[in-house]
Amino acid sequence: MTEILLNNITFGYNLDIVLRNISLIVDKGEFLVVVGPNGAGKSTLIKIMAGLIEPVSGQVLIGNQKVHMAAKQGIIGYVPQYYAQNTAAFPATVEEIVAMGLANRPKLPSDKGARHIVKHMLELVDAEKLRHRRIGELSGGQQQRVMVARALAANPSLLLLDEPTSGIDYAASERIYKLLSQLNKTLGITIVMISHDIETATQYATKVACINRSLCFYGDNEQFRSSHATMRHLWYFS
Repeated sequence: MTEILLNNITFGYNLDIVLRNISLIVDKGEFLVVVGPNGAGKSTLIKIMAGLIEPVSGQVLIGNQKVHMAAKQGIIGYVPQYYAQNTAAFPATVEEIVAMGLANRPKLPSDKGARHIVKHMLELVDAEKLRHRRIGELSGGQQQRVMVARALAANPSLLLLDEPTSGIDYAASERIYKLLSQLNKTLGITIVMISHDIETATQYATKVACINRSLCFYGDNEQFRSSHATMRHLWYFS
């Protein structure tokens, strides 16, 4: 079953083309890692998948429906780049941050139901003991796990993450990767993640996409490692 369909996606600002003719299909239950050099359009692509920006041309379907409809139904969970760091000064507890994700559900739960969902999401990301702490008091890795819990609160079938391990140490990054892998395997959540940590991230991926304005590679992680991982355009913006 198809989770994401991108058909000839092109995006640009005035005459500056950021993405050109991107076409790919992500099946339900896949763990896709998107790699490529800085400035190559990776964050733009994931924002298009999330329905935050519209392509100049091309078609985007999420779960066989238009992306905006999928977003309204809570199908899409999105964790933007540096979101945890940007909310660190916000005077809210971990519970309150995760509860904000409930607003993306088509139907808001009762107060009792909301508390149950928040508790369950924090348990999923192993952050239940942090529930009464302020978000700014947490380490970078802890903040990122809380942001994943916030995205999961809407009960999405698709989780989009832009550099979720950026700015955190190796041990915390490993916990994030293992958490996402568990969500993918045990709950069947389709995951699309941008990462510059190519060596580690692709170990967890079922599919890898390399973006450098256009789609340079799309296939499984073994194909990527054997035929593409050392190619020049993976590292240099064109």
